[in-house]
Amino acid sequence: MAEDTGKTLSEQALDRLENRIDELVRLGNRLKQENARLRDENAHLLAERGKLLSNRDKVRMQVEAMISRLKAMESS
Repeated sequence: MAEDTGKTLSEQALDRLENRIDELVRLGNRLKQENARLRDENAHLLAERGKLLSNRDKVRMQVEAMISRLKAMESS
């Protein structure tokens, strides 16, 4: 606060307000970047989930087909 010497209270208040606004702008920019990163990560995870669900369905159908074949062999 050594730089505040010689400034009026109004000037000091304006300086503090300007500093606070600068902090808020930096925070807003950081939050925008984080939000974009999280949106990208979410899109990636949703795509991966879709692939996993598709694979699960394929495996389920294969297992059901094997069970049907085994039951058919058992009946023979």
